[in-house]
Amino acid sequence: MKRILVVDDNTEYLQVLSNVLSNDFDTIKATGVKDALDILQAITVDAICSDYNMKDGTGLELLEDIRQKGINVPFLLMSGDDDYLLEQKAKLCGGVFCSKTDCDLIGKIKELINSET
Repeated sequence: MKRILVVDDNTEYLQVLSNVLSNDFDTIKATGVKDALDILQAITVDAICSDYNMKDGTGLELLEDIRQKGINVPFLLMSGDDDYLLEQKAKLCGGVFCSKTDCDLIGKIKELINSET
């Protein structure tokens, strides 16, 4: 089973998303950028699904940091806002952007992971 790291400082949203994804993936939860980076030092994942705006940084900073470290797994950056500029920045770093309010968010996560790994 493929392993996905889900990163969000909203613990309720993190739990719900992780529960839904756990039917198809081994889900690992992180509550922020630092927590995610600590986890990535200890284990390997097949994909990362991260919120954009968190208390200890942004998902875009996480994406840039892991790319600099040579971690090239599929990365989905999520935000409550449908932001074109943020989408472009994510693409520049090799990530994919999706609004949290997208009615097919789960489908997009599955498609990303299954097509790129």
